[in-house]
Amino acid sequence: MTYLDDTRLQAYLRRIGHPVPSQPDLATLDSLIAAQLAWIPFENVDVLLQRPIKIGLDAVFDKLVAKARGGYCFEQNTLLAAALRALGYVVTPLAARVRWNVREDVPTMQSHMLLRVEAAHRSYIVDVGFGGPTPYRAMAMPQAEQADPSFPYRLSCVATTGAAFHVYDLEVKTASAWTKLYQFDLSPQQAIDFEPRNWYTSTHPDSLFRNALTLARTQGDTRLTLINGDFAVRAADGSVQRQQLETPAAIVQALGDRFGLALDLATEAQLARLLPTLIKARGNG
Repeated sequence: MTYLDDTRLQAYLRRIGHPVPSQPDLATLDSLIAAQLAWIPFENVDVLLQRPIKIGLDAVFDKLVAKARGGYCFEQNTLLAAALRALGYVVTPLAARVRWNVREDVPTMQSHMLLRVEAAHRSYIVDVGFGGPTPYRAMAMPQAEQADPSFPYRLSCVATTGAAFHVYDLEVKTASAWTKLYQFDLSPQQAIDFEPRNWYTSTHPDSLFRNALTLARTQGDTRLTLINGDFAVRAADGSVQRQQLETPAAIVQALGDRFGLALDLATEAQLARLLPTLIKARGNG
């Protein structure tokens, strides 16, 4: 079991602009989720540049906190889990099959990491590491009727035969319908379970993150995303505003201006050299 020591916990809280919590309750959990989503962007720059991704806590802390970078699910949720444990929460890592932008008949592997967190004598689903639409607060298990119609996320229990655990779909409300983000069950995962998933996601030539620059950040109930040069702002009502960033310079500038991601000059230059190929591929898609 990994957790942040006091020195690292203080550094993490400074990184996300959050005061030292007084108790591990639901309100604190929600505020920590919102703060990390706002201050530590989802990003796959190192994956795209074919740099190794290490998901042990030391490496994750160094990258996301000490170096003020972002990361994807294995990095983001490893960091949050360690912080939550240090604050007194019980945390269980889970695995999910991504269904966002995937046809219903296409199978997907368990390539996503999320968390089950105990707070106020109840279980909640928590996730700060999904690159698409993401709940900006904890979701109770099992979910009762929606108490807040403005919250555009829900958990749906999927009927299964002979399964050891219930299976759930996490769904987002778009402008026209409820759409699946991913599917998961409550079987606990060990750290070693995520190593091959991380290896596949960061190195396989067919991995989405090896073929497209992907960033995301949440500001309140608004989700900002960038895929190559396609910049989108998704509101809580499901409406989406889109903008095409046509040049490498515009895309690199958006990383800092819209996602708070400051890259060193060498990384910025390497990414800028790669972006014309990604922009061209988008135009041919």
